[in-house]
Amino acid sequence: MSSPSTGSEMTIGPMGLNIARQWTTVLFVAIITVALGVIILVWPDKTLGLLSVLVGIQLLLFGLYRLLRAFADDAISPGFSALVGILGMVVGVVVLRNPFETVVVLATLLGVLWIVIGAIDVLSAIADSSLSDRLLVGLVGFVTAVAGIVVVSWPGPSVTVVAVVAGIYLVVIGLLLAIQAVSLRLIAKSD
Repeated sequence: MSSPSTGSEMTIGPMGLNIARQWTTVLFVAIITVALGVIILVWPDKTLGLLSVLVGIQLLLFGLYRLLRAFADDAISPGFSALVGILGMVVGVVVLRNPFETVVVLATLLGVLWIVIGAIDVLSAIADSSLSDRLLVGLVGFVTAVAGIVVVSWPGPSVTVVAVVAGIYLVVIGLLLAIQAVSLRLIAKSD
């Protein structure tokens, strides 16, 4: 006979557990994201071309991660996650193909993407009460949306402002992804 559920137990389907077992991939993305953010913060005045390339690479990696995450059976809204993943990869390709476009175009693309990603993460955290790292997902979403709003709010920012905002964002998101990787590792170990 099984014991009654207390309501605080988390159920993870087989695909969600497979994602949890791939915590090293999330940690890798986190480390790369923090490293890119630090590089941008160290050379903010000289990195427009580099910024474009680095952000393009990060958007491709993060977009791929979000797209793969959409196929987890515990994904709250797989369609939105897939859309965000595809959008991130498309923006990443656009940025990589045109690395010397104006800062305003880069800032607008980046800001809009961050607002969309942030809103979806916050809504997912609010809507899914069974999400194991609900607070963390909501926090990542909030930070992402705020960074997007800051970038979009200044239509003609200097290279330094965009670089500093992007660098800070990448470091913070990378650290939060590292925390999520540890959380996924704990889930995988508990199985």
